[in-house]
Formats: sequence, structure tokens, C-alpha cells
Amino acid sequence: MPNNVPLPTPTPEELDDLIYFSRTGDLESLKASITELCSTHSCAPSNIIATAIDIDEEGLGSQSSLLHYPAANGNLEIVTYLLSLLVPSASLHGSHSGTTADKSAPQLVNHRNVSGNTPLHWAGVNGHLEVVKKLVQAGADATIINAAGRDAVVESEASAKDGAAECAVWLLKNCDGLEQSVGVGKEEEEDTGLDEPTGTENGRANSTDEVGTSEDSKQT
Repeated sequence: MPNNVPLPTPTPEELDDLIYFSRTGDLESLKASITELCSTHSCAPSNIIATAIDIDEEGLGSQSSLLHYPAANGNLEIVTYLLSLLVPSASLHGSHSGTTADKSAPQLVNHRNVSGNTPLHWAGVNGHLEVVKKLVQAGADATIINAAGRDAVVESEASAKDGAAECAVWLLKNCDGLEQSVGVGKEEEEDTGLDEPTGTENGRANSTDEVGTSEDSKQT
């Protein structure tokens, strides 16, 4: 299959379901939905994950990936499942799907939403250490800064959530290139650059999860 074959694009309804299941931690429904979409579009699961970005018909939305929501909520099971779909299997050697899966893994783990936040930002600021570890293991870059100029360590340090400080300490000990960033922007704590995912238009994605901690990231 040629490499310029376009990726499948979920319909708004399909995207809404994927986001909803990712946020609420409904693993079985998420698996079923992805399996069905793979069959419909004749593609690998990684292709579905790569295109399941929260963008509405006007090109707006949070621009978060499916990984952002379980990362924010500390749902290690969903995070682990989604990450597993980004690893190409041995049977995909040389195929379009295999190539896409191989390239999409680091890109999606480090996907920045409309406010520049990665899943690692959201996991750290909410104090989910095991998710932080899993994301870093999968290639998450802790030096990426958001729109406010802050990396995951600075956001975690500024968070009042239980476990956030431990996330910052772990990142500093286990990730390179963070020493100079610690403490940057502390004078601007009233604007952390974190954002509140709003889901899709029909509101199904607006569950009672714990996304973000700052004024523009609290889940209401």
C-alpha cells in the first residue's frame, strides 16, 4: 500500500464515543469501538488513534488526543491499552500501517493540545505517578513546554493535587534536560497554561473526571 494513502477520519459521532470511553475508563467499549472502526476503514488501530483528535467541524476543540483524558484521570489501564496500539506488530513489516504505527507512537505520546499540553503535563499536574512513568517509558518528552512556557515538572510543582510533587521529583531524577526548567515561571502561577477539555458538542465527554488544577483547567 503506498505511503500517501490518507488516514481514516472518524465521524463526529465516532470521535465522541472514543473520547467518552477514554475519559470514563470504559475499556471494553473503547476496545469494541476501535475494533469496529478498524474493520470499517480497513486499517490498523494506530491509524484510528492517530486521527482521533478532539477537533470539531469548525476546526476548533481542545485538540487533545485520546491519551490526554486517561492520563489526566490516572487511568493506567486505558493509557496502557492505547499505548499498546501504537506498537507495530511483527506482521506489519514494511506495510503502510506498520510504518504509520511506528512513526505515530512518539508523535502521539507527545501530542500537544490547543494549550500546548501533552498527556504528560496532565498526568503530572494531577499527581498520577504510575501514568507518568508509563508515558515516559513510551517516549514522552518531559522537556516539552506548553503555551505558558512550562514543562511537566514546573506544572507538577505548581499543582496542589496529591502526588503532583512526587511526579515532579521522579521526572527530575529520570528525565534529561530538566534542570534549567525547574522554577521557571513561578511568578506566573495564576496562569499555568493548563486547559479544560470540554469534549465534543453533545456533551457526552463532559464526565466528572479530574482534569487539570488551574483556573482554566478545573473540571466543573
